[in-house]
Amino acid sequence: MAESLRGMVSTAHPSATQASLKILREGGNAIDAAMAGAWAISVCEPSGSGLGGQTTMLIHFPDGKRLVLDGHSYGPAGVSTKSVKSSSQRIGYKATTIPSTVATLGMAGSRFGKLPLAQVMAPAIELAENGYPVTRLFRKQVQWCRAQLLKNPAAEAILFRDGKVIKRRELFRQPQLALTLKRLSSAGADDFYRGEIAREIVADMSRNGGLITADDLAGLAVPIQHEPISTQFRGYEIVSVPPPGGGLQLLQALKVLELIDLDASDPNAWYETIARVMQVVYRDRLSWPFKPDEMTDSMHRWLVGADRAAELAQQVRAERKQEVIEDDEDEGDTTHLCVADESGMVVSLTQSIQSLYGAKVASDKLGFFYNNYLSTIPRHGKFLSLVGNVAPRSNAAPTMVFDSNNKSTPIMALGAAGSRRITSSVMQVIANTLVHGLAIGEAVDAPRIHGTLSGKAYVERRVATEEMVRRLGNSFHVVEVKAARSYSMGGVQAIARDGHGVWTASADPRREGTSSGL
Repeated sequence: MAESLRGMVSTAHPSATQASLKILREGGNAIDAAMAGAWAISVCEPSGSGLGGQTTMLIHFPDGKRLVLDGHSYGPAGVSTKSVKSSSQRIGYKATTIPSTVATLGMAGSRFGKLPLAQVMAPAIELAENGYPVTRLFRKQVQWCRAQLLKNPAAEAILFRDGKVIKRRELFRQPQLALTLKRLSSAGADDFYRGEIAREIVADMSRNGGLITADDLAGLAVPIQHEPISTQFRGYEIVSVPPPGGGLQLLQALKVLELIDLDASDPNAWYETIARVMQVVYRDRLSWPFKPDEMTDSMHRWLVGADRAAELAQQVRAERKQEVIEDDEDEGDTTHLCVADESGMVVSLTQSIQSLYGAKVASDKLGFFYNNYLSTIPRHGKFLSLVGNVAPRSNAAPTMVFDSNNKSTPIMALGAAGSRRITSSVMQVIANTLVHGLAIGEAVDAPRIHGTLSGKAYVERRVATEEMVRRLGNSFHVVEVKAARSYSMGGVQAIARDGHGVWTASADPRREGTSSGL
């Protein structure tokens, strides 16, 4: 576990961690370093993020100001149940929303960074050109999606050699992506939406039946700046992002957990409650009578308030199996990073292409994979349905924790990958630190559980005692025991600050992340 007084980084890939540290050493602030890490992770984790996806971040400034930079994407104008059949809503070019990562990273750097774009992007360009060693997890992820990826010539060209997955330890070079990144570093992010890159995206979509047009790209609004949402938990302020991100579910879950009279020393009761809280919170999200991007500040306050939490806590206490809701929740594959600099600026950033390798299709000339965020939209719904310009739901929850008596600097910044496992894993890490008193590394490593709307509970082997499985069987229709540190249970990146100003960090052992300080 890394320690530092001067700056701290935790990302989902060693090369991205080094990219962020390099920019900090060159005089960049936390925004510059986070942008360098985000550009680099777009190269190093093509399975989970990239130029074809979306990015959302929570920023704490040295003067105490907090800001959400909301880069959630929107569907093309041509989306409808006629233009996007159910068979093409999850895989293929029609599953893609308008990519917003480039706009978000570009705007964050230009407004809040100190260094030129070319300097911040240099590590990512070098990684794309010169490559990085293929890991065991990299190969597993490709194998998991092998059949679908091989149906797309561009994806095959990027990830396979003569129909075989690139060998472990072989350098993975992405020359087309390197050229795209170089173009962006010189022409600026606007080129992705109105320039040469935009024209190639539109041509690629046209060749392959996609829906994104020149008007869609040119009309993408700059990332929205929001005030974050927050709630109190055991004397601490928990701050996260509003819908369509997943911060609200996290805050609700913590608030509900706080209200339940629970013996935290009983692991069986603790884990069963965590799983039930997750199930109840996501069931509640389905009942919202409004679109996720149309929520007002008063709605936010009500949803994380004491009265609403008390109602949900009562559902958790009911101790009965919930009605099964048809749910296509997958393990998801997102990425997260955290950066703190010496001045007190802190960034918590989540970016994603939704499913593993997104829509399983790539741009052959630009070298990146397209997202499949339309897969998160119901085909028909009273308040959210498959229509043009739809705002997909997301579980991204970049989060910070503050001591309620001293809000000048966060004591923790964290986030995760893993679809709805983002909520359950971040909730458990926060609870492990604030309830159980664990250090950040212990909290991230601790066993996890997850409950789903479809009536399943997933629990890691380290705590899956006979008693635990029996208790879960009283609340869930299916109990599945996962590996001791299961990839499917989410991947957390976290940094924490003690009362002496020393930062520590942890990268989830369930994935390949690293953390390091100046």
